[in-house]
Amino acid sequence: MLVRLIKKYILRFKETCIRVLNLPDSPRKIAQGVALGTTLNFLPMPFVSIPVSYLLARLLRVNAFAAVSAVILLKWAVPFFFAFNYFIGKIILGEAAPEQAEVSLRLTSPGSWIEWMGHLGYPFMLGAAVNSMSACIISYFIAKALLDCRLKKRDHTLKPIHPK
Repeated sequence: MLVRLIKKYILRFKETCIRVLNLPDSPRKIAQGVALGTTLNFLPMPFVSIPVSYLLARLLRVNAFAAVSAVILLKWAVPFFFAFNYFIGKIILGEAAPEQAEVSLRLTSPGSWIEWMGHLGYPFMLGAAVNSMSACIISYFIAKALLDCRLKKRDHTLKPIHPK
């Protein structure tokens, strides 16, 4: 059952990537949308990241579909991103990582989420800032390279052959 779920996710991931690669917008705007969506997954806004990605994409004039798609496709990894944020923040601050984290979370409401974020505090927010900027830059250049490659491949196949 888990294998089937993973295969289904991979298939959906490939389909969405193909849709993003075939968007009729400029490669720069599409890559910026992907970078925006990836960045928002590292920030602590679990309930509103999809509408915020759409609104920010429209405001910044980047591709909104690419931004929302990136947020949705990476939603499963948000808990890993948050743990990574915390540990990167601890490393930057020079504090030792806890040997065993106490997990007694009940994130059933936005109020409990805010309380939990306050408990994590400065290391988490510092790690979120560093990781989100890193993810933004890396995802932009990867998406831009893939889009440029796809565009060159498409242009190459559309060029007519001139007989001599």
